[in-house]
Amino acid sequence: MSEGAVSPGGPTQAAIGRWWLLIPAAGSAQRMRSDVPKQYLRLGERSVLELAVSRFVDLPGLAGVILVTSGPIPQAVSDALSAHGVPVHRVDGGATRAESVRNGLAMFRDRWTELSSSPAQSGQGEWVMVHDAARPCVRPEDVQQLLTLVRAPDGGLLTAPVRDTIKRVDRDGRVAETVDRSPLMHALTPQLFPAGVLLEALEGALAAGFEVTDESSAVERAGLRPRAVVGAADNLKITHPEDLTVARAILARQGVLDD
Repeated sequence: MSEGAVSPGGPTQAAIGRWWLLIPAAGSAQRMRSDVPKQYLRLGERSVLELAVSRFVDLPGLAGVILVTSGPIPQAVSDALSAHGVPVHRVDGGATRAESVRNGLAMFRDRWTELSSSPAQSGQGEWVMVHDAARPCVRPEDVQQLLTLVRAPDGGLLTAPVRDTIKRVDRDGRVAETVDRSPLMHALTPQLFPAGVLLEALEGALAAGFEVTDESSAVERAGLRPRAVVGAADNLKITHPEDLTVARAILARQGVLDD
């Protein structure tokens, strides 16, 4: 890993201190069958993106928000995000999620260059929490648990146990075996890593043509073992139109919706 990466067995959340929230939101609304990108669809009085960001802004240590989008943020959404009093930076997205996250991390490379004369202040020691814009139901207490349990350089991610019976199917469409689900987990977001570790892992994976399905997969490819932190199973990702109704019910049960 890079020279600026923190050694194994490194800091607890108290030592991490500052962290950044990076939200890739440059995808299309194709599966939502909507002319409006799903992060700007409304759930109650707020957009999906506003609700997602709101789950993080009261947690200690948040230094700022990096929004990676394919175009300008609607003014009403921008104003609502600014009202939280947390710095918000917009970055242009890439062709894939991995490229968008890498673009968002590039601002840290600029900070490393600016601070290179003072290694003790180097931006390589900063942490980045990557979260799907379409996951407004994440629970702040789960995020706090993630912050508490991760260690550098491996980082970690929220997960949920696989509850369904899993079948391995052969090429003819016949069941080959029933898979033991006890060690299997759904990978959720947020995912939390040292900025330098994640940037190096993503760039290595992209250069090798590796399919990056989430940030953890890139870090795993680099030889690290992220911590799987179990969170609530209702951390829904809004993907299809019917998911909006489910998300609304979850957020109402959590007491989050304004209406």
